Amino acid sequence: MTKQVLSEFFSLNRRYSRSINLERDFELPNSVLGYILTERAVDALQRIFASITKSQSTRAWTLTGVYGTGKSAFAHYLTSLCAPVENQMRHYALEIAQKALGADSSEYEALEMALPPQGLFRAVAVGQREPLRYTIVRALERGADIFWKKGRKPAIVRQLTDWAAEVEVDRTTFTSRQVLAAVKEIAEAAKTDVLLIIDELGKNLEFAAHNPGSDDLYLLQQLAELPRKNNFQVYVIGLLHQAFAEYSQRLASAEKNEWAKIQGRFEDIPFTESTEQMTRLIGQAIDSSKASKYEFIIHKQAEEWSNTLKSATDLSEISTSILAAAYPLHPIAALALPMLCTRYAQNDRSLFTFLTSSEPHSFANFLEEAVIEEEDQIPTLKLHQIYDYFVESVGSGIGSRPTLQRWLEIQGLVSDAKHLDPDSIAVLKTIGTLNLITSTGAFRATRNLVKLALMNQVGEKGSQKHWDQIIKSLLDKGLVTYRKQLNELRIWEGSDFDVEREITAYVEKERSPLAEILTKISPLKPQIAQRHSYRTGTLRYFERQYLGSQAELEDLSCAESDCDGIVGYWLNEGFPQQVPADTKDGKPLILLTAANLNVLKVRAMEFAALKKIQAAATQLQTDGVARREVRHRLVQAKRLLDESLNQTFNLAHGETVCWVQGIQEQISHTTDFNAKLSEVCDRVYNKTPILWNELINRRELTSQGAKARRELIEAMLERPTQERLGLEGYGLEVAA
Repeated sequence: MTKQVLSEFFSLNRRYSRSINLERDFELPNSVLGYILTERAVDALQRIFASITKSQSTRAWTLTGVYGTGKSAFAHYLTSLCAPVENQMRHYALEIAQKALGADSSEYEALEMALPPQGLFRAVAVGQREPLRYTIVRALERGADIFWKKGRKPAIVRQLTDWAAEVEVDRTTFTSRQVLAAVKEIAEAAKTDVLLIIDELGKNLEFAAHNPGSDDLYLLQQLAELPRKNNFQVYVIGLLHQAFAEYSQRLASAEKNEWAKIQGRFEDIPFTESTEQMTRLIGQAIDSSKASKYEFIIHKQAEEWSNTLKSATDLSEISTSILAAAYPLHPIAALALPMLCTRYAQNDRSLFTFLTSSEPHSFANFLEEAVIEEEDQIPTLKLHQIYDYFVESVGSGIGSRPTLQRWLEIQGLVSDAKHLDPDSIAVLKTIGTLNLITSTGAFRATRNLVKLALMNQVGEKGSQKHWDQIIKSLLDKGLVTYRKQLNELRIWEGSDFDVEREITAYVEKERSPLAEILTKISPLKPQIAQRHSYRTGTLRYFERQYLGSQAELEDLSCAESDCDGIVGYWLNEGFPQQVPADTKDGKPLILLTAANLNVLKVRAMEFAALKKIQAAATQLQTDGVARREVRHRLVQAKRLLDESLNQTFNLAHGETVCWVQGIQEQISHTTDFNAKLSEVCDRVYNKTPILWNELINRRELTSQGAKARRELIEAMLERPTQERLGLEGYGLEVAA
């Protein structure tokens, strides 16, 4: 029999994607038909309308849930419900609510009464990796165009149209403050409440995390805090794929605290699914229509797994049909995958990218490679293979999540065990994955569950004994520990060293000026005046120093006597009172001021704290887990600090003020700044002879140069009358 690969019978439904797009479907009546108000959606609807009916004070929400849980569909239903009374979409939406709540129910009556005849001013947009004000302007501009489709449009509509055009070419002149004022003006002009919904708000938050100097988060906070004016209110709803705080994981601790404050302005409504429901979604993404010949076998194996797992775990309801639909994903892997994605996913789509992408170790990749050896047995993708995918494709994005220590230790122990046989490594990965998911409850790493996770089907002959022997061997080697009280296998030791607490303690005690801290942890390299050096043959360079006070500025001198000037980086909120033209030792001075100084200070303090912890914390000598975490966080903190330094003194942003020898000048690009260094050198060192010999034109002679000088002087004294002083060849003494 010719061997066949799984991809001949199983494939991925490429069309399995978000069925609702808020912008595309905004005015399509049929797009709301068929929507089902689930228990979760009814709860969200009641919580939101409790505020719209004035009985609650909340006016900003986030809907949080992984991809595929119906957030966009619910938001679309909500906008349909808030349409004008003559709109067919409102009629359909009310019919759905009537069916779900009951025509005579008080909830339905309250819902119908809360909706004004003209509806709400509905502004919806799908977020992008762009400033939040761009997304809001797009939402308002489209909402205004639809709301005032008939009749005279107020002046604010024209303003929004102009701003939207600016957004298209990314050359905006409007500010967040103006956008906020526009929202207020719209509410007054529309004479109804404003409903602002931003799908994919996480993309805006990602942009804000990468550009910490922007005021996007503050705009979000101001929108959430807008008071009722003339009896009209602004309601804001953001759709997220992970918790608000998760988007700030790449930031320093103090920055995360600021994000937490803003998150507190929003009431979060979780759109979460149970493990069974997420596994059902997985089954919907897998197309097994070509595997009809294996349908009986799959159903039989799924039934056996369902019965076995009910007794092996605390999950009382494990549907045979759901497990069968997820084949050829191993049943335990199918149940564990949603938990792993929820806790450790780098992005909201990791569950479905795992299924549909062609990345190494993905499910689609498995279908292309797995071979059906026997007609009565379907190979399945197991838990240890999912571990491979997460380490290779997702693990690098774990960042500084609260469970970082556990992840790093498990990853490190598995990596250190590469010398073992493949089956032993598979056991370690299986235990490690279960450890990552939970240390207690349904999926803790019991010996029985670990063995089941490694078996292709229940009751494989000799399989249990084989895996038992490997587990025993790993226990004997000390690579796995057994916690008898919890009946759990573990491959991580844990750590009692709280890195976050140590960082906080350092920051609270540190009183040194920012300039002093940065000089220690991130000293600046000299900068060469390139054009001048190339044109004259004389290498000229400027020292770069951090400066924090007027006294330092006035007493400034070069640390190296050979340098030709200083570029100072002013680390103070206000401008200096006076900027001298030259340093105390007579060298030209150029001064740059900082933007986003608070962000730079936070990141510098965290990096300094981690360096001190790494150097001075004695606990790290015996605590390998904490040592790895500190090392990992140091790399991350250094990257963030370098990024912040570049942004803080980025001339292209137009926020950095520059003084060149005491005169304030407008410099908008790094190239212009480099040219300015050469101009200063041309002006200050204009009498320097042009000497195009790098062997001679140096600040310090090499040993060869010193020898050539000695030989030249001797020739001048001993053979002054001879041609070429008697020197022959092309040595350095001849060139001199």
